[in-house]
Amino acid sequence: MGRFFKVKKVYFPTFLGWLIIIIGLIVFSFFLLKMTYTFLSQEVKPNSKVLVVEGWIPQYGIKNAIDYYNEHGYKYMIITGVPITQWTYSSPFSNMADASAGTMRHLFFTDSIYTVSIPTSVFRDRTYSTAVALKMALPQWRISDDNFDLYSLGAHARRSYLMFSKVFSHSDIGLITDTDKSFEAEEWYRSSNGFRIVFSELISYFYSRLFFYPDEHHYQQLIISGRYFDSITDARYEKDRTFADTVESPLNKSDVLKFKGLEYFEIDLQYHVSAGFEVDTTEVPFSMPTTTERKPMYRKFGTARFMLHDSIFSLTAYQNLDYLIKNPDYKQLFIPFKDLTSSFDTYGGGRYLDIDIPLTDSVRIDFNKAYNPYCAYDERWSCPLPPPENYINTLIKAGEKKTNNNIKK
Repeated sequence: MGRFFKVKKVYFPTFLGWLIIIIGLIVFSFFLLKMTYTFLSQEVKPNSKVLVVEGWIPQYGIKNAIDYYNEHGYKYMIITGVPITQWTYSSPFSNMADASAGTMRHLFFTDSIYTVSIPTSVFRDRTYSTAVALKMALPQWRISDDNFDLYSLGAHARRSYLMFSKVFSHSDIGLITDTDKSFEAEEWYRSSNGFRIVFSELISYFYSRLFFYPDEHHYQQLIISGRYFDSITDARYEKDRTFADTVESPLNKSDVLKFKGLEYFEIDLQYHVSAGFEVDTTEVPFSMPTTTERKPMYRKFGTARFMLHDSIFSLTAYQNLDYLIKNPDYKQLFIPFKDLTSSFDTYGGGRYLDIDIPLTDSVRIDFNKAYNPYCAYDERWSCPLPPPENYINTLIKAGEKKTNNNIKK
């Protein structure tokens, strides 16, 4: 047995030893509970004239932030925020930054308010993402990122400060931490809400400190693409609102009552293409055929050439001369087109795009914005027909779909 095992002396605590250990653990746990909230709700000496307020804080925190701003002579008020994912259709605000700014206005704050938020597609690492979004916005506002003071709340403050410090690594950041009134700070462990918030923030902070090393450029791209998706989605929501309005809707009255929303292809970035644009206004104006006897005057303005599905296509852009006479400042061009989805997934008479008159030799063509003419919904409308030169031999699975799917009976 001695070849494989050996005798080793082991010491066990005596009764007095166990008592000392248990008392020590109790004392340690007591001080840990007492100090955890204080640790998480740190403050860093403010030293800036730029106050950055986290937009998710409650109304009393917004009021306190206004008071702090006024008392300390700040020059800029900035609010960061995340999307409002509840009450999407009923709230006048799409994000907490704008909602908090609205609250400030109701509280008689009269200085300029700068707001910045992240898109709805960003579900993770949202505090870090708001910091990245702020860094992207500051140059546009011509506000220096050399220093600013962050206004946060309770146990969230230390992690917020860490996230902003990761993004603004060369900036001098102060931290003002307001009191979380949803539980007693010194006895946070006595309420379920306090325990949930403090314990989760403690774990999140140490995870972020030890394991979170993000690629800032990646988050910038997520924000840029997410904002594009949000802009398309918001426009579609607004169009549904218009169609459901008995006064504004292009539908006839009976169809308005049955209207349940327009249908679209999924937003797809491959259909947001860069095109070369060649201006050519030498051709004489012409009467464009429509679904009725009406013949509006148009002229060819130029040609957009782009790559899609590994092939090169072109679309002619036209200028509505009748509309231009009535609106001399009108700066848009009209692109009616047909593709291989026409009469199948999309309206058989083709779809439309509008683009701003290019100031250079390139333009963005966004088929996610392709829309049906009004005559797709009701025969009383007169709609231009796409000229043969704008029939493109490919599938454009983007934008608005066929009419009979839009009005659900």
